[in-house]
Amino acid sequence: MRRAVALVWLVCLGAAPAVGQGPFPPPTPADRIVVVAPHPDDEVIGTGGLIQQACATGAAVRVVYLTSGDHNQIAFKLYKLRLHLRPRQYLAFGELREREAIAATGLLGLSREQLTFLGYPDWGTLRMWRDYWGECPPFRSDATQATAVPYRDAFGFEHPYKPESVVADLEEVFREFRPTKVFVTHPADTNPDHRSAANFVRLAVLQLGGVQTAPQIYYYVVHFGSWPRPYHYHPELALEPPRQLLDDGVWRSLPLTPEQTQRKYEAILQNRTQLTVSEYSLVSFARANEIFATIDVPVIPAAPVNTVINWKQAIRNKVVKFTPAEVLPAPDAERSEVEPVSLELEETAFIRQGDELIAQVTLRNRLGKRANVHLFLYAYKRGEDFDRRPKLQVNITPLGRVHVFDGGQRLTNESVTVVSVENRLIVRVPLRLLGEPRPDLLFTATRANLGEVAADDTAWRLFSLSNGLGNRHNPAE
Repeated sequence: MRRAVALVWLVCLGAAPAVGQGPFPPPTPADRIVVVAPHPDDEVIGTGGLIQQACATGAAVRVVYLTSGDHNQIAFKLYKLRLHLRPRQYLAFGELREREAIAATGLLGLSREQLTFLGYPDWGTLRMWRDYWGECPPFRSDATQATAVPYRDAFGFEHPYKPESVVADLEEVFREFRPTKVFVTHPADTNPDHRSAANFVRLAVLQLGGVQTAPQIYYYVVHFGSWPRPYHYHPELALEPPRQLLDDGVWRSLPLTPEQTQRKYEAILQNRTQLTVSEYSLVSFARANEIFATIDVPVIPAAPVNTVINWKQAIRNKVVKFTPAEVLPAPDAERSEVEPVSLELEETAFIRQGDELIAQVTLRNRLGKRANVHLFLYAYKRGEDFDRRPKLQVNITPLGRVHVFDGGQRLTNESVTVVSVENRLIVRVPLRLLGEPRPDLLFTATRANLGEVAADDTAWRLFSLSNGLGNRHNPAE
């Protein structure tokens, strides 16, 4: 055992003021706005007031739907009063949801020509992002059984269910429309398709950075526990960010007139298939304002090579704090004999040291013998195809063994080490595994399982490995 050298560092990446600290700038005639909605109805829920104001001022507006919402099985079964559905019925459900979106956005001032349906698999886009790059076969929807976009009027008709297809479609839309602002769901939104939408948009904007001016990206939230409360229609109340996300971006508020709030409420009601199970929560988004966040890209700090690091706390995307290190147990330290009944991830923080990337995964409870953790590290290098860059999955088994994969290919993992310390895992990954030359940015997330059951996962984050690319809302600039 070694006693570490005392080290105190504080890296401040900017405070996150509350909504009341600044208004969101209203649309202007010079704006070119793209709203990316993971499903039909998200565009109205998150940006129904913004769309009205943009149309009224003469701004150019386009709505892009990542999926057609054809996998919402509970809603469709209640809507049709059928327990068993065939693939073609799910496709019909997707077409119905598209018609509802056309009606809803029509009330807000948009025409059908301003809507773009990509047609990718509802409830499958996050799995595509995570597991289907490169030579993997296309994803198959367990609802429609499709492996390519099945909707004939979709922008990407017959494009395979591959993440490269999604990025290429978004790039083409952005290249043609030349947006100045893009609105998409927040990466911490708890719906999987909403999380993947943020990733696909960020990547498409990055890859357009050398071709045209990058748009500003703004984020809105739809799913986050029981937020927003109270439920039902309360047009007199203001919408505020979920308390847990106050530090997760710089939040701004866009005031709506009573008439705009009422029209947004009416537009939400056009999504009739969704009202059977969640009308009480959907209409609660028709408030006196809408909220949007910008999110910086923090730089992963570097530590001196000859320093042993132990960190007490890392506040995600805002402050990284290192305190005097304590003695670490040996790497083969036994895990807790008390098995947790649940497993919750608190955060994952990073630091660079020499030629290694060090991740500390912190859980809210102690690691038991059935706990396993998956750390995802997807490298981005400007000027290179993202799909050709390494996409590491570091899998830490209940017995403390480490398995490293790049896509579906198993790598030798002797150089990746893990130390277990109560409720923390300290993972050391050689930077060379992320490809040469060294990547500029890193898409990363963490998932925890209890045995074979998924217990918790974090939002996907974007970090910079280069001092010239951090602390910006748009790393493509």
